[in-house]
Formats: sequence, structure tokens, C-alpha cells
Amino acid sequence: MIARIIFLVFCTVVMLNVQAHAQFFLEQAKVSLEVSGGEHRNGTLLIHNTISDPADVRVYWEDFEYKAPYDGTKKFLAAGLVPASASKWVAFSPQVFTMPGFGQQSIDYTVSVPSQIQEGHYGVLFFEKTTNPLKGETGLSVVTRIGCLFFIEPKDKIKKAVLQDIGLKSGSVTAGFVNQGNVILIPHTTYYIMQEGGLVLLRGDAGKRYVPPGASAPIEIPLKKKLDQGHYTLVVNSDLEEGDVVVKEIGLAVDATGQLTIENSRD
Repeated sequence: MIARIIFLVFCTVVMLNVQAHAQFFLEQAKVSLEVSGGEHRNGTLLIHNTISDPADVRVYWEDFEYKAPYDGTKKFLAAGLVPASASKWVAFSPQVFTMPGFGQQSIDYTVSVPSQIQEGHYGVLFFEKTTNPLKGETGLSVVTRIGCLFFIEPKDKIKKAVLQDIGLKSGSVTAGFVNQGNVILIPHTTYYIMQEGGLVLLRGDAGKRYVPPGASAPIEIPLKKKLDQGHYTLVVNSDLEEGDVVVKEIGLAVDATGQLTIENSRD
């Protein structure tokens, strides 16, 4: 067992050292396009080799899905497996190349949209270098890759969402952010609590969610301070970017025992 632990530590150190000497820098981490049916768009990505060793690189497409609870974690899949895949729309060149030490390489891409686009299509273009297996009997190899996300969405996209299923949980107010549109929504939710008279007692940030069409992402708003007896209004703002926002006002009441209840909610 001790020998195995030492071996695993050694492997970890070696892998970290190899990764530290196989660094790429991609100038653009996301391509966002709003397109019409039948449209063609061209663009260029630029990747840099930040170390002195040359790097053999291959370029390939994968699909991705945001995973519940939609905090930004992604699941990557082979091209064409996700219903909203843009894999058949995006062509790119070169697909293999060698970058000299401290060199750079441009990759041209073309997005060809079919005659109709009714929802967002997505994917990621990966740039990968695979090192040779480490010497010895370990058989280890280290893969270094970075990716550029592609968000290809209709110009007349529908950005629609609601905050629903308002509830209480261990001193927090909970809600579900439901994407009712046809593109991925990335709401940034903030909130504040007002007492009667309009005085703001508490402000906070519930962070971002990454919500596919038809999905519901949980939002939790912790009440960081004990509220005195009385009536309050919790205002929740989910900013959808580009000037779109979803707002929910939630009426709260605290009784003489300190018990918190939800009185009402409205958009």
C-alpha cells in the first residue's frame, strides 16, 4: 500500500510537471453568433505556444451539455450526439499542425447555417497536444487541450424565463429558474431585502447559472442575518444579458417567535 501511494504521488508530480511545460493560449475562448437561416460566417482563431518546445496539435469538434444543477459544469460528447449540436455547421482548417516554440497558429472556420434555424446550436472546438508515454512501465500519457465554445443562435431568438416554485429551506429562500426560450440562458442572479418603508437591509449575489432550453436551475438565497418581527419584500433579479431581466418580488413575514413564512410572490 505504501509503495502504491508513493507511485501515485510520483505520477501526479510528473503529470503536473509535463502539463506545466505544455501550455497553450487561445486568444478567444468563445464565439457567439446571431444568425439567420442560410447565412455563412467566417472567422479566425489564434492559438499560441507559450513555451520553447514545439507542439504537434490536432483540432477537433465535440458537443457539450450543461449539467444539472447548471452551475457551469459541462458534459462533453462526440460530435453529433447532442440534439442542438452545431457540428455539421462548422468547418475549420487546419485540423493538424505543428507550432514552433513560442510560435502561433491561426485556424480559419466557416459557419454555414441551414435554410432555417429555430433554436440555439452549440459545441466546442478543441486544440489538443498528446505527449509521448512517459518512460518506464507506467504507460502514462498526458493530454493537454483547450477549447473555444461556439454559441450559434437565431437573430430572433426567444429569451424567456420565469422564477417559480418559491420555497423555504434551512434559513434560505429557494426558487427554480425555468428557461422557456429557445437558447441557452446564463442568468446572473442578485437580490435584496427591503423592510416596510423601503429600507434595504440586505443585498447579495446568487451567482450565475447556465440553463438549456426547457431546463430548471435551482437558486438559493441565504438570509445571512436574522430578521426581526415584521413584513419584508425580497426582490430577486436574474439578469439575462443584453438588457433582458427576470424579476420576482417575494413577500416575507416573521412572527413573534421568529418563524419565517412566504406571504406571496409576484413578477
